Amino acid sequence: MAETLIIDASIGKHLALAPVAFAVIEADARTVLYANAVFRHLQSHDQIRTGNPRDDGGRARGADLTPLLDYAARNQRTIRDAVLDPPQGEAARWSCSIWPVVDSPDAPPRLVVEVRDVELIEGIKKRQRAIAQELLLGALRAQDAAGNAVHATERARFLAKASQDLSLSLDEPTTRETMQRLSLPRPGTWCIVDVIESNGAIHRLAAIHPDPAKQALARLLETRQPSNVDTPAGEDSVEPPRQPIVLTEASGTALVRAARGEANLRILREIGFGSLLIVPMVVRSHVQGTITFVSPPGDVPFTPDEIGLASDLAARCAMALDNARLYHEADTLRRAAETANRTKTQFLGMMSHELRTPLNAIGGFTELLEMGIHGPVTEQQRTALGRIKANQRQLLTLITEILNFVRIESGRMEYHFGRVSLMRALTDVSVMLRGAADEKRVTLAIGDAGTEVTAFADSDRVRQILVNLVMNAVKYTPAGGTITLSCATLDDTVLARVVDTGPGIEPKQLATIFEPFVQLAASLSDQRSGLGLGLPVSRDLARAMKGDVTAESTMGVGSSFTLSLPRARESASQAPSKGRSKTAVTVVES
Repeated sequence: MAETLIIDASIGKHLALAPVAFAVIEADARTVLYANAVFRHLQSHDQIRTGNPRDDGGRARGADLTPLLDYAARNQRTIRDAVLDPPQGEAARWSCSIWPVVDSPDAPPRLVVEVRDVELIEGIKKRQRAIAQELLLGALRAQDAAGNAVHATERARFLAKASQDLSLSLDEPTTRETMQRLSLPRPGTWCIVDVIESNGAIHRLAAIHPDPAKQALARLLETRQPSNVDTPAGEDSVEPPRQPIVLTEASGTALVRAARGEANLRILREIGFGSLLIVPMVVRSHVQGTITFVSPPGDVPFTPDEIGLASDLAARCAMALDNARLYHEADTLRRAAETANRTKTQFLGMMSHELRTPLNAIGGFTELLEMGIHGPVTEQQRTALGRIKANQRQLLTLITEILNFVRIESGRMEYHFGRVSLMRALTDVSVMLRGAADEKRVTLAIGDAGTEVTAFADSDRVRQILVNLVMNAVKYTPAGGTITLSCATLDDTVLARVVDTGPGIEPKQLATIFEPFVQLAASLSDQRSGLGLGLPVSRDLARAMKGDVTAESTMGVGSSFTLSLPRARESASQAPSKGRSKTAVTVVES
């Protein structure tokens, strides 16, 4: 069941309008916790898929992200720009990047997924190759003079140093602080950085002048936020440029507009400048802001080489700022998911505890009435009291399932590890549930293991898992069917299998039966009961003991559920390390 996310309105709007498909997915259950409009559109039109394909004449539709999701979740590795070829007949190709986000052992790992159209990426790569080609030609020409070679080396070192400084942190305030200290290699040059916020507002970072005596004037440019209030009458609002612009004192009105008014221009003239170079910070075709480089008075206008250097520097700033924002948004989503999960768990635990008291009282008063404490009881009344008791017990069972689920989710489940005979556990469960099987006219059979099959686990948790698996088989096996219980050893693993002759489970349902609160379709059973927590709880308990619960099924033949656990060694100590479960394991050697 998908968890509810609490997302800040501005963040949600920003992600919903993102130019790429963006989603946050729970790694184990493949549950989509958040998806922007582009991602939902691609899913709804069968262009990408994160699970089993839609049943459409047997032909898989859309690019399959599942192998990449499995790899990233299993190895906790980042995948960048993996190209997915669509099924035959489909035209679109997609590039997928996946970032694992592991919060803590108590919270499920998540995957941040970004999908882009390869054609758009190819266009960007073509432009990058064109730029690289121009740079190469320029470098070849620069070989004609030693001075040009030295200049190219200094330029490369400058960009490498800037890239290193910008990549030191994914914290947005730190990135902005690095940006405001940028300058070009020309002595005396300084810069003014204007950043476009997610709400469209323009925020000017603190300007830092290389001459401390002029820093106070530079600070005035920061306090006077960019606006068009004092621009010349009749002029339209200034949109951020998409190409570099060089302005001098001879630029006239354009200089006033670039300075954002006569007042700011007077401050710039008082500080002194030779020319202004305005370059946009563009990433993924979106302008993130501008950097205005200011040369000292008397200097010649910026050269084409300096304009290219400034553009490269602005591009690196744009990428660093975008990465910091994406990281902040992903972290916000993670914290929102954690809050929602804690709220859900607390509510379920509180609700379950509050319901147990009145239900126990109902059971107690029902027994008093049945005993005749308050007067004689007729057969009709006794039948009614029996039905009340049966429903009361059913409700208590459901509440117990919820409490077990809450304990596992909150990491409060305790385990006492020791040697557990699987054949003995299967026999005990068979005796315990024989009545339920007879009532359904279903045969419970136990196979011959041949040799002793011993697991290293918590005996109570093993029996709890087996009860859930057998009751699930009894529930869905029709009258006259058979449920076979068996165990075996496979290398360092022991297996307990519950095989039924029920109607089977469809493949698309087989992928979701281990998710909380998921039940099979009503057509598979005449009587549906429970909350759909038996299988999820069983799998989490098994994984906490370094094992697992898996399922196989064939429609019309039946289903097989297998509990795998570590095999008990002959040595005394076998304390397990933490497994794949989100449950915090308390080991008490028995």
